[in-house]
Amino acid sequence: MNNLKSTITTTPPHTPEPLPDFKAPVFKDGALVLYFHPYNFYSQKVLLMLYEKNLEFTPYALDLSNGEQYSSWFLNINPKGDVPVLQDGPFIIPDSRHIMNYVEDKFRSDKHQAFKSYNFTAKEYEKLQRFDKLLAQVPVGALSLGSFIHEDLKLAPKPPFIGPVRKACIKNNEKVYELLKKSIEEAEVNKAALLRKLEIQDQRRRVVYSRVEFHKILDNVYNVLYTIETDLKENPDREWLITDKLTLTDIAFGLLLHRLYQLGFENYYWGYGKLPHVESFFLRFRKRESYQKLVPTNFEILKDMWQKTPSNYKIGAGAGVLGMAMFAAFAHK
Repeated sequence: MNNLKSTITTTPPHTPEPLPDFKAPVFKDGALVLYFHPYNFYSQKVLLMLYEKNLEFTPYALDLSNGEQYSSWFLNINPKGDVPVLQDGPFIIPDSRHIMNYVEDKFRSDKHQAFKSYNFTAKEYEKLQRFDKLLAQVPVGALSLGSFIHEDLKLAPKPPFIGPVRKACIKNNEKVYELLKKSIEEAEVNKAALLRKLEIQDQRRRVVYSRVEFHKILDNVYNVLYTIETDLKENPDREWLITDKLTLTDIAFGLLLHRLYQLGFENYYWGYGKLPHVESFFLRFRKRESYQKLVPTNFEILKDMWQKTPSNYKIGAGAGVLGMAMFAAFAHK
């Protein structure tokens, strides 16, 4: 990979105002509710699966940059203060991996596409496990934030993540970091989970502001892509990673490619014939109806999801579409 020149500027710490008093939303009994953010990578994985299964659900988009994930009502749902979280009546399921397994196990019928197969061969199952492990090792949040910090990468980011928005992402990430520290100071219970999250955030900050450490992330991503490229090349007649049917592994890989594409890494990694089978996979993935619903043009996804979120429960509802704090979502897990 190309060497990176250091063009890093740091943002001075920002001391936020006290955490806003967000009110807990109320939904009808038995509703399937997804607490999420449309530009959060892990939320996107769950969203795309719900679309693939044609499930009716109520989306609730959290205002990440103003600290709604650290409000008392949300910490009662998920003490880690992370999105996404799925609520199915009385059941609360945090973490995208657990959510996707829950949804797959509960909604298996002719009406809902199945992503797990009980007919995998030993070789297919081994490959699925290996690819899942590879993809889980990619630090998507650090990759995203670092791409904004290291401007010398000569990327081709896609709207709206261009120009001043990239600087706003860095600024809002600092704000969210300070909000996390503030929430720890005010926390009366579940402080351990937030302290662990602060530790992870501290590690991420050290990595993304270091040219050497961020370069290691870029090399790790390339190794993942090259491994999958080699497998796809050896199986040119297979449509997806494991079989001809889409799996949860395909969703994870397709959305990783989508994130790289939005950040402007496509020419850095697979363009100009570098990884042609990976590129072909992404082109197939982008044609799926679920992908089109997840990533429509311009700000349609933000507008649609924000309008569907019960606005009377949100302090910042009057701020409009950008009030969703899209800027913080890229680097926030």
